[in-house]
Amino acid sequence: MKKVLFIFDRVAHYHRELFRTLEKSLPEQGMELHLLSGATPESAKGRIGLKETIVQNERKFQFREYQVSTYTLRRAEGVQEHIRELRPDLVLCIGHVGNATHWKLTQLKKQLGFKLLAWQCGYEYNPGKAKAFLLRRFVPRFDHHLAYHSNARDYALTHGARPDQVTLMHNTINEARIELLPKSVARELLVQRHPEIGSRKILLFVGAVLEEKRIEVILSALDILRRQDVVFVLVGDGDHLPAIRAASAGRTDVVITGSIVEGVGPYFDAAEVYLLPGTGGLGINEAMAHSLPIISGFADGSADDLVVDGENGYRLRDGTPEEMADRIAKILDQPEVAERMGKKSREWITGKFAFKEFIGRIKATLLAVA
Repeated sequence: MKKVLFIFDRVAHYHRELFRTLEKSLPEQGMELHLLSGATPESAKGRIGLKETIVQNERKFQFREYQVSTYTLRRAEGVQEHIRELRPDLVLCIGHVGNATHWKLTQLKKQLGFKLLAWQCGYEYNPGKAKAFLLRRFVPRFDHHLAYHSNARDYALTHGARPDQVTLMHNTINEARIELLPKSVARELLVQRHPEIGSRKILLFVGAVLEEKRIEVILSALDILRRQDVVFVLVGDGDHLPAIRAASAGRTDVVITGSIVEGVGPYFDAAEVYLLPGTGGLGINEAMAHSLPIISGFADGSADDLVVDGENGYRLRDGTPEEMADRIAKILDQPEVAERMGKKSREWITGKFAFKEFIGRIKATLLAVA
């Protein structure tokens, strides 16, 4: 069996299906899955990793992040030692130019002879000439790139990867595992939990509450709309949540639930529309699985593939509260259009963006590169 080692700084709840599916199916291709996952600090909020292991051949490593000005530098402890011990044939890591360990892996592969692949997100929060200089020397060191979306593919190509070194995988969740509820049933459940929702139409955000999500745009859009028939429901936690709570103090049109992982489905089923004015990603996929129209900004680049303006939602081009308010009103005031958009979301996420297609592209790439 060839050994395939994934190295993820954070293994989140939505990665369970990915790794458990690969664990079961890779042996059919003569491969064995191994996973190194970063240990989550007790104080972590927002984007956090699972504390437990999820596959048989999984080990934890100490993962550190350091904030230097506007940049985040990362370091993993014990990864190189484990690779020397395991002697894998393929190693996949999230391609962060700010991770010192990933630079070291590009040297270690020459010593041990394994192929190195990047799990390529393709998005930079702080682009600039210095980072571009580093990326042009970092990206070509990988043997292949599994790109989240078309923007991640273009990102890899821009910074020196060859076209034959990039596979567009369309990162997603397992939509087949999602249980759907009728809207009336889901609304009843939510009103029981949050009586303040009442009979109002739900505008939904689910995800890590971080500054780059630009949730304030939604709050300002509510001020512009001044509609008594809507309520914004925010599901999530993160470093920016205190600021959102402060901005929402005294408001009756905002409901903040905190983090909900298990049992979040009814929130999608009861909503009219999913909102994501800033960065993000997989929340869009889950909203599509629940047949929701989407109003999205750039997200993490995935929205360029997942959300087609006027087809299954609206794209924010200016990103202003006025634009957000206008798109919300269009969804709420044209229920037949919203229903059509929701059906298109469901069609795409169970078709060309389905989990089985995602897994198939990963497996085909691993087999080809190995």
